[in-house]
Amino acid sequence: MLKARLKRLRRFESFFRLVLLLILLGCSYVFAMFQGGFVSWFIFYSFLPFALYSFLLLCYPLQGFKMERRMPKRHLKAGETIIIEITLKRKIPFPILFLVVEDILPASIQSKQHKQLIFPGFKTRIDLKYPLKVSRGEYKWEGIRLITGDVLGIFKKERWFDHQQRVLVYPRYEELIYKPLESRFEHGGTVNPMQFQRDTSLVSSVRQYQPGDRVSWIDWKATARTNTMMSKEFEVRQTNDLMIVFNRVNTEHFEAAVQFAASIVKTIIQHGGKLGFFSVGEKVTYIPIRGEAMQESVIFDHLARVLPNCTAPLDQVVKKELAPYQPAATLAVITSTVNKELIDGLSGELRRSGGTVVYNIKKRDTPANQNEGKYISLANQRGIVVKTLYEGQFRAAFLEVLQA
Repeated sequence: MLKARLKRLRRFESFFRLVLLLILLGCSYVFAMFQGGFVSWFIFYSFLPFALYSFLLLCYPLQGFKMERRMPKRHLKAGETIIIEITLKRKIPFPILFLVVEDILPASIQSKQHKQLIFPGFKTRIDLKYPLKVSRGEYKWEGIRLITGDVLGIFKKERWFDHQQRVLVYPRYEELIYKPLESRFEHGGTVNPMQFQRDTSLVSSVRQYQPGDRVSWIDWKATARTNTMMSKEFEVRQTNDLMIVFNRVNTEHFEAAVQFAASIVKTIIQHGGKLGFFSVGEKVTYIPIRGEAMQESVIFDHLARVLPNCTAPLDQVVKKELAPYQPAATLAVITSTVNKELIDGLSGELRRSGGTVVYNIKKRDTPANQNEGKYISLANQRGIVVKTLYEGQFRAAFLEVLQA
């Protein structure tokens, strides 16, 4: 309904401008007829070409233009510059005095439009390009608008090209010095029972039954043969699996936290490790533990789009959403704020399941927070490793945990 009204309004405006042009042309002719003399006829003949051009421009269809926008890359890294190329083609070489090419940029970019003024003349092909530096996020280009007009400023013509394109910008990352975290929990002050799990598909031997053994572990043949309760002894395998919990709390350090999350994911996948990702925000995203190269792509896609919109306490969400499915893995919590509720939550049920590391990420040159210092000391007393890392100093993240 609204579009139909706008279309009728534009038609009325064009008709009104045409009437105005004819009135001006008629006035100049009448003035020349009644006034006579060289000056009056000179004015009429000087105005006539401009009026004729305006009339021809009114009849010239901008729909004859064909537009193409090209982007060399659809996946970039934050801070990179993308070169956007625009090509305009037409068949009829009508002389256009000027043309404004307006590329409607994504809403997340501060300058939401890019305009270029060109003078095409009789050209049938026009090539344009412009650079654009992008930060982390998903960007959507809507379309391109062409605007032209006559010398007198009476007529103005527009043409909208609906051409949607998307670009995904991944966060920057640093290459970390890789060291499996389970050694911290095997040899340090904290025991991590999750780092060793029994493979119930491989039976190595039998032994006498011990209190706490499951009924499914009982070897009934050996029990009947020895007349003593015997249990199966399974092979024990070690795991370096890591479950990353990302707290999307809205702080000034959020982008640094995203960068660190990308860094740790990239490093572990490159070294053949397995990891999962649990992102806590307005919506919870759970990516199970895997080791394929596709895992990196899935997590990076999420980190490119992620927003700081966590409102619920992290410990409550983790207990409710992650605890029932928590696999045998070290828990690495990435946050940009540490409080007592977080420490208490990690000290509870999840704490009994395995080792926990908390990375407290801050922007570069951020002063120390005294309140967080107290909570970090409390966490260390409870056996939870908390390390504060600053932007640009992520490289030794694994080593600092092992030295804690």
